[in-house]
Amino acid sequence: MNARVKGTSRLAAAGAIAILASGVAACSSPGGASSSPGVTKSSSAQLTQTPQQAMQLAASTARAVNTFSATVNVKVNTSSGAGAASAVNLTGSVTEQLHPSLIAEADYSSFGVAGQSFPGGMSEILTASSVYIKLALLTQALHTTKPWIEIPFSSLAKATGVNLSSLFSQLQTSSPLSQSQMFAGATDVRKVGTGVINGVPVTEYAGSVSMTQALAKLPASLRSSLDPAISKAGITSARFTEWLDAQHQVRKVVVTESGSSFSETITTTVLSINQPVNIQIPPASQTTTLPASALGGSSSGL
Repeated sequence: MNARVKGTSRLAAAGAIAILASGVAACSSPGGASSSPGVTKSSSAQLTQTPQQAMQLAASTARAVNTFSATVNVKVNTSSGAGAASAVNLTGSVTEQLHPSLIAEADYSSFGVAGQSFPGGMSEILTASSVYIKLALLTQALHTTKPWIEIPFSSLAKATGVNLSSLFSQLQTSSPLSQSQMFAGATDVRKVGTGVINGVPVTEYAGSVSMTQALAKLPASLRSSLDPAISKAGITSARFTEWLDAQHQVRKVVVTESGSSFSETITTTVLSINQPVNIQIPPASQTTTLPASALGGSSSGL
């Protein structure tokens, strides 16, 4: 497999991890974008609660999430080798279903790497065992006419060191694992102000949280899945800004994390929560399985 295919495949793997990260951020957004702005009692409670209590209430409300849709922007800056830097920028929409079976879909209308845009953007569908990617450059590099490329999680885990299959299993069998739950571990949260998002009055909070504090707020089973990946990436803390409505539902969240060789900012704006979704897995007639050798068995090229 030539270097171009391997490089493109690693970008696809990076995209798979990016959607997972943005999906976790968005599923932290409880409630529904169609719900009412709030009642006097809830508004009064917000006036007296501390920022830390607001984070805890948002984390608690997140447990009611079964489905969500949102817009998302992911910006990743990476460095490798002798300090060479590259940037990944994805903008699009994400939809996820947690029950009765786990499946997620992303459509990145804008997808660029190191200043180069990819015509047609990139689409992804994630199941409990594989990620399906539609990316014109990747299908051309693999010399296939089928629009979708399937990457089994078993192959992706070898290339990235991230056990996505285990993580997806935990997401399905426990309450929605969300960054809102992780933010409940923050001790320096502050109220920034108020505003309106998509017609809904919101209160803006900002803070930071160490990964030790954040992971401590998660169930032990999920913590054991996330901890190795976070440690390998060298992530020690995260900065965040959350906009909560009167029912402590997250309407928007911006998270910035830095690792040993990358930094990323994920911006998620909630469109709907607990509304019916329809995500179709590509049929075999439209799918080509990516050879494991194309991923190179190393995350160094991500």
